[in-house]
Amino acid sequence: MNAEAVRDRQRAEWALSAPGWARYRANFTEPGQVINDELLRLAGVRPGRHVLDLACGVGNPAFEIAERVGSRGSVLGLDLSPEMVAAAAARAEECGIANARFRTIATEGDLGVPPGGFDAATCRAGLQYMPDRPAALRAVRAALRPGGRFAAMTIGAADRCVPFRLSNAVLARHLPMPATTPARDEPGPVDLSSPEELAGLLRDAGFTDVETRSFEAPIFEADDPVQAWAMFVRTAGPVMALYASLEEDRREAISDDAVRAFAAEFPEGPVRPTGEVLLAAGTRPD
Repeated sequence: MNAEAVRDRQRAEWALSAPGWARYRANFTEPGQVINDELLRLAGVRPGRHVLDLACGVGNPAFEIAERVGSRGSVLGLDLSPEMVAAAAARAEECGIANARFRTIATEGDLGVPPGGFDAATCRAGLQYMPDRPAALRAVRAALRPGGRFAAMTIGAADRCVPFRLSNAVLARHLPMPATTPARDEPGPVDLSSPEELAGLLRDAGFTDVETRSFEAPIFEADDPVQAWAMFVRTAGPVMALYASLEEDRREAISDDAVRAFAAEFPEGPVRPTGEVLLAAGTRPD
């Protein structure tokens, strides 16, 4: 695996999907509140804390962290994608959130922060995409003060996550699956779906008191199947890149099939798909 090539591809994909994440921010944040609650609890986020949020995206959970730590605390969100960071920074300015800052990083192992400068750190749905996870975790550990806590969240296997299960089945009916999945040695959305593997990574990076848990939680909420598929496509960079390479009639056929699939799964009311969520947390030793 060429790590820099993976990062370059991911930057291009996140650039495509950043507007979708900004547009549908509330559709993901509000239904997934239980995820943030547990992630921030495990990280020890509370008033007055200074928190690092790695792979911050458009600001979930950074904005909630900012609210919880209050004016005496702060959150710094870091991400590979300039477009994601720009969307988060624009939201902070728009809402007058003074204790949240955002900036880009070149790699997940070079965070550009002072050693021991943070009380806690989080990474929601980002670690699985990183080509050098050990370097990322060592960098996070170094950024924490002794006794500081880090908590990460990833997604379980695709067959235990309704949006991925439905979308993979739809895409497989229209396209060769190698076109819709990462190369075997490259990171992807469900690449860290084992609690044991997640815990092992934290321990290998020098974290202690490692704990894990998994549970089923809502991933997003859409008004109807049409919006559900639009949200999935516009927030999934690889799918957006794939769509851009297809002729219009094929895109329409895939969309029609996907809407039928979501409608069959959710015949009434809003579309609120769930998925298995994995969390792991550990402490920087004294």
